[in-house]
Amino acid sequence: MIQNLKSGVAIRGYDVVSFFNGTPEKGNLSHVIDYNDAKYLFFSELNKVKFKASPEKFIPQYGGFCAFAMSEGKEVIPNPKSWKIQDGKLYFFTRMLFGVIDAKRQWIKDPASKLNLANEAWKKMNT
Repeated sequence: MIQNLKSGVAIRGYDVVSFFNGTPEKGNLSHVIDYNDAKYLFFSELNKVKFKASPEKFIPQYGGFCAFAMSEGKEVIPNPKSWKIQDGKLYFFTRMLFGVIDAKRQWIKDPASKLNLANEAWKKMNT
């Protein structure tokens, strides 16, 4: 999971549940859960409870790396302000990839193909 290595905080401190509510919010240390070697911060106790009940529902795909970059077989740290919920799953993107493209825009052009490529790359990286 993409995290700040000094603090161990996942997704630059954003509340992963809040993305599914359509309004990403920064979490705070009053509502924190340690999960898979990372600290997840939540905006509210309710979001913390939702995550605790079903963490796999909220965890970003590809360990939080940019989904488009993953479709190219690369692990690129995303910008949490560039995101998409697709088929009930959270994907992050970089704003610029390789200095010239908007990764989310490229993903949206052909999501099924990019998803298949990203899934294959992720599987290879984790076997």
